[in-house]
Amino acid sequence: MDLAALSLVGLLTIAVLSLWASLKNRIALLKESLLSGILLAVADLFVELLGTAMGKWEYVDSVLFLEGRVPVELVPIFFSLGMLMTFAYEWLGESEWNISLDLSLNIIILLGVSIYVFRTFKDQPVTLAMISVPLGMWGLMQIDEKRMRGLSITFAAFVGVADYVIEVMIINSGDYGYPAGFRAETPLTYSMVILAIFGVIEWRRKRQASTS
Repeated sequence: MDLAALSLVGLLTIAVLSLWASLKNRIALLKESLLSGILLAVADLFVELLGTAMGKWEYVDSVLFLEGRVPVELVPIFFSLGMLMTFAYEWLGESEWNISLDLSLNIIILLGVSIYVFRTFKDQPVTLAMISVPLGMWGLMQIDEKRMRGLSITFAAFVGVADYVIEVMIINSGDYGYPAGFRAETPLTYSMVILAIFGVIEWRRKRQASTS
């Protein structure tokens, strides 16, 4: 799947979600998802511009390159991802699922240790995880409800695995590549970023509740 197709899928998904929110009169949720989408799109664009300028990675195919190096498709992809995460977080909160927090933490710790050991044997030190992991843990600490913590960790781990599969598919298609090879901690970084965004959502809700 190339970036253009992925961006179209994302836009179609958020169009359906926006229509659902409007029909269900979930305007507050829709506004919150739009804010999350904008924040994630801007943050990713900054990281992409900085990373490509420093030569950390490169893109080789796009309908249009921003600043000559960043595919424009990434903007709608991450915008739709930010919106989707907000809806997912809301639905997790409304669900009756109950996942063990201890089991979820053990899974993500095992994932982190496995990635660290793998990278050590490959002599490729982890760098992004030094930032993303503390942010992810901060986000997790903002979520007071034990059930929501477990659900958030499980969802973030699922997205990490999904990102790994998508990255491999796109790299194999030749749309972009990493000069030093695919970095195994990238899925972990995305998982931690999701926890951080969930934490920001929870933090904002607490502030709104305290001032209302």
